[in-house]
Amino acid sequence: MRTALRTTVAIAAIVAPLTATALPAAASSSLLYRDRGTYADTYFDGPGTPGGLPGNYSSGWLSFHSTDVAEGYVDTYACDPGETPWGDVNGQNACDPAGSYYAWGETLKLVSGKGKNPSSTYSGTLGLYDMTSEGGSPAAEGVPFSVTLTPSGATSRTTFSDSFKDPETGYTYKYRETRTTSYAAVVGNLDGVPAVQGSVGTYSLLNMERSR
Repeated sequence: MRTALRTTVAIAAIVAPLTATALPAAASSSLLYRDRGTYADTYFDGPGTPGGLPGNYSSGWLSFHSTDVAEGYVDTYACDPGETPWGDVNGQNACDPAGSYYAWGETLKLVSGKGKNPSSTYSGTLGLYDMTSEGGSPAAEGVPFSVTLTPSGATSRTTFSDSFKDPETGYTYKYRETRTTSYAAVVGNLDGVPAVQGSVGTYSLLNMERSR
């Protein structure tokens, strides 16, 4: 039996322009990528399928970042009446997988509230692409979504960093990511499939490549 909500780590897209510092050939040189901004994650679970996909029940996740991008996944199921992929009240699970889809949209609209613990509303449309087909063929286009998230818990802060030096080329690679995250109350849906859980936060990314 699959768990009700898959744990997924959303990696925000690096959208800042490339900054290159070129020094004489005898000296070192470096390439630096930076980005920072806000993001939100929302999980969806319930009857129906977005975009008229096969099945009658869906579970999915969307990450909203860079203020204009939405991406994630959707799994659909064909369930007998009263059943869910995670089991009904009697623990029954009369559902068959119907499809798995990658979600991507660039028509994201963000409306941010003001004051303490402001709500944020994300809306737009996205495309769904079949993850079981070669090349991820389009399965549905213009699928609407709209969710409003309101921070409702304590804020946590995490930092991840890593570095690697290639012994053959002498190049050094460094990566650092800092995130602040708060759980959020969420209302809304993905083309009728209800939102059930969410979080909001900020991120800061640094990715550096240095020679010699």
